[in-house]
Formats: sequence, structure tokens, C-alpha cells
Amino acid sequence: MLPAPQLAAFSPDQLSFAFGAWPLRAAEELRSALIYRALARASASALPEFTARFAAVAREEVGHARLCATVGAQLGAAAPAYDARPVRARLACVPDPHARTLALVVSEVAIGETISMAMFRESRRATTEPMTRAAIESILADEARHQQLGWDALAALAAGGAAAHEAISAEATTTLAHSEQQIAAPSLRFLERGDAFDPAWAQLGVIHPERRVEAFYAAVEQLVLPRLAELGIDAQRAWTNRYRV
Repeated sequence: MLPAPQLAAFSPDQLSFAFGAWPLRAAEELRSALIYRALARASASALPEFTARFAAVAREEVGHARLCATVGAQLGAAAPAYDARPVRARLACVPDPHARTLALVVSEVAIGETISMAMFRESRRATTEPMTRAAIESILADEARHQQLGWDALAALAAGGAAAHEAISAEATTTLAHSEQQIAAPSLRFLERGDAFDPAWAQLGVIHPERRVEAFYAAVEQLVLPRLAELGIDAQRAWTNRYRV
């Protein structure tokens, strides 16, 4: 159960900006739930020992979406707008169950959840408002488990030999570029423009753009690339070539 919000120290403008993030978080968590649901189905033939675990995470991600929507509603944010079309487009690119399993494990679970975990950690670091912090901590605890599931599943896939390594490397290369454009690039543009960032927003769970950029590159360099390398993947090549494919 979440603690009651404590908002007296914040202005209406500060609250309005910060609380707008919760519907977006809800939509992203539901997107993740749909991805895990598809992964559970695909893995039944490609990686059956992980099927039940992927299905369990799909249910947890639905819980995250509901939590984010609840927090937003209690704070006066707009209702989330859910759109499954991007997920359907993503899945359409990899119709074969084995290819789909590998692609989603690399991009959405191992790399994606590792970076997500780093973002939630950074958000928790500066958040002081009790209800917001409790919600972030709840999701963060699950994200830490989800990223470990990703690396466990990826290790099983990497055991397939040279062909599996090449497929993993190719997917990782694309994922690293996409993640950088989705997460770091908007914050870099914010910083380049010199836009003002109200410190109160960080207390309400919004990551300062500079800290967001730092957290992203730290996650890539200290967590993602070393773990890829441990599996025999040429991680540095994947990172260096991320815009050459």
C-alpha cells in the first residue's frame, strides 16, 4: 500500500509537470507487459525453460502499469493513453519464434531492463515525495530481477555457438543505437538548449537531464557491455558500430 502523498511544499506548476510522467510510465509498462506476453508464447518452442518466468513478468508489468496509473490518478494526472500498435509493429519484424525470442531477450529484457533499472535507480536517488518514491522503489525492485532474467536467458541463447553470437551481436548493435536515441538524445538536446530544470521536479521523480545522460552511459559502459562480453559477444564492436548498420 502506498503512503499518502505529501505535496504541500510544491507549487501547482511543479506538480503538473512532474505528474505528467506517470501516464507515460503506465503506457510504457503496459507495452512491456505485451512484449513479455509475446515472448512467453515464442519461447515455448525456442527457450521453454524460461516460458513460465516470462509469463510471470508479463503479469508483474501489468501490475506496474496499474500502479503508475493509480499514482497518476491520485496526483491529478491525465489517464494513460494505451496504444498497442508499436508493439504489433515490433513483433511483425520477427515472426519466427526463435528469431523473436532472441530479439526480444536481447533488446527488451537483457539490455532494455538493465537500462530501465538504471533509470529507476537514478529517479529514486533524488525523489523525496513519499508516495512517488514508494512507487518508484516498488518498480525498481522488480526491474532488478527482470534484467537478471534477461541475462540468464541470453546466456542460454549464447550457448548456441557462433551463429547465435552473430545474431545476438546484430540485435545488440541495433538496440544500443535505439536506446541512445530514445533515452540520452532528448536529454542532450534539452541541455544544449539551456532549458531550465526546476529542482523540485527531481524531488517528485523526474530525472534531471544531465543525470539521465550520465546514468544511461554508465549503464551501457559498466553493466551492458561487460555482460555481453562475458557471454563471448564482441560488445565493443556492437557499441562502436551502432550507427553503421
